[in-house]
Amino acid sequence: MRRPLTAALLALPLFAHAWGPDGHQTVATIAAGLLQGTPAEARIQALLGDIPLPLAAVWADCAKGISPSQNYAYTSAGRYPECAPLETPARIAEMADYVRRNDRQCTLDGEETCHKQTHYADVALQRSRYLLGFAGTRPDDVVGSLRQAILVLQGKPAPGQPQVKSPREALLLLAHWVGDLHQPLHVGAVYLDAQGQRVDPDKQGLDPATQTVGGNSILVTSGRASAPAAPRVAEPPSGPQSPAAAGFGPPKLHSVWDAVPDRFKPDRVNAAWLAEARKLRPNTGDPVDWPVRWATQSLDAARLAYDGLVFSPKQGSHWTVTLPADYNAKADAIKRQQLTAAGARLAWVLKAVFPN
Repeated sequence: MRRPLTAALLALPLFAHAWGPDGHQTVATIAAGLLQGTPAEARIQALLGDIPLPLAAVWADCAKGISPSQNYAYTSAGRYPECAPLETPARIAEMADYVRRNDRQCTLDGEETCHKQTHYADVALQRSRYLLGFAGTRPDDVVGSLRQAILVLQGKPAPGQPQVKSPREALLLLAHWVGDLHQPLHVGAVYLDAQGQRVDPDKQGLDPATQTVGGNSILVTSGRASAPAAPRVAEPPSGPQSPAAAGFGPPKLHSVWDAVPDRFKPDRVNAAWLAEARKLRPNTGDPVDWPVRWATQSLDAARLAYDGLVFSPKQGSHWTVTLPADYNAKADAIKRQQLTAAGARLAWVLKAVFPN
């Protein structure tokens, strides 16, 4: 039975995950099922040791618990169950090392630290494809970061940002970023003027005041002022929560898309779901070029996510939107499609970089 949208929002974790940890682990569980018995499975285990692929899929978000302002200490111990297996001294040191190498080495774009910028792009919905150079893209966005990880796994030079030091680290990042790239609001973005009308930053020039931060600046109103809020996913896991994150006020549109209903959680991945993933047509050519294709498909999904939505004039730093009655069902169909594609594509790229 489908849960109401408000119930799904209540279940969101207080962490900055695309899909939430369940969604990321669903992607990795699908991939692991498709990799059973392949040479890639053995190579993955050799690199990760006792970290299974579904746990690797949340590593890059758990690393957000490393605080550069506190001498790269891990400040989220005990707060997030999905990160608990990574909270050993050796694994915390591994996360801190990654953050230290990817803290202030990039061109900062409103984020406290560079590695947080690797999880998304903000391509305007008016574009028909992902292309580096469009507003909302960067060499180290989620597409460019995936290229870096794939190059490292291929044993090729990977200059630039982010700095990925080893195949193990590349695998930990890849397992997460593939999921990020398939969350539609991590690729496609709506840009709005003060009246709530859509604008095209590539034609009109990028005005920071029109950025909706992947839907985090769009509040969902349901007609009930007491509707509980989902956490603000743009917040880092450390530090005090905003009022919205603490459960006050309306949820953010981005949070609606991070929510994964029970039937899409990793323990629901079965033979039928794996068979569905196997039917998808694999990519061809050099795997380093695949993330651009995936981003274009996610941009298509983002346009569907925003289709028909009408926004209020800007109120302070945000806009509001009331979702239509059938929006949850529409969103669930897109989420199922994207989770399935992400799991299949994670398996494809791992088979390609570990053929024997």
